[in-house]
Amino acid sequence: MHTEKKHIIIAVTGSIASYRSCELVRELTKKGYPVTVLMTENASRFVGPVTFQSLSSRKVYHGNFSEEMEHIDIKNLAGVFCVAPATANMIGKMANGIADDLISTSYLAVNCPVIAAPAMNPQMYASKPVQRNLEILKQDGVHIIEPVHGTVVCGDTGQGKLADLEIIEKEILKFYNTSLNEN
Repeated sequence: MHTEKKHIIIAVTGSIASYRSCELVRELTKKGYPVTVLMTENASRFVGPVTFQSLSSRKVYHGNFSEEMEHIDIKNLAGVFCVAPATANMIGKMANGIADDLISTSYLAVNCPVIAAPAMNPQMYASKPVQRNLEILKQDGVHIIEPVHGTVVCGDTGQGKLADLEIIEKEILKFYNTSLNEN
């Protein structure tokens, strides 16, 4: 079993690709890694918190805020922070320091490697604002796992589909293991 000191934080945002995060959480948990899931309100429209709680065997943080300082709890838990899928909305919040939900406030608080795996309509992904925000995140040290080319749920084709889960998992574990070795 891997250390319980630091967790892999999977932050799930409101994209149709959020269902793929279930498999990511399942695989990491099955391999013995401690995984904690954060969800936006919009993500819970696609996949319920109970699903992630069942897959991770841990409390799922969802919604905007609570009376507790959950973003600080998450900061203290985080060995790596991965937003998968990362919507245009969340990418914009992260790039501009907007802290109006649990994921964006947690992102600003964490002191660990951060990964973002965008997933959205290809035209949205290619838009100047999204590309500008991704560049800002890269300058801030966020590791971006580029989406792949394909046909998305609306029928459009282009770069915008969530990257293969094996690639995301490999990057998470690379940064997680590096983070553990530094502590």
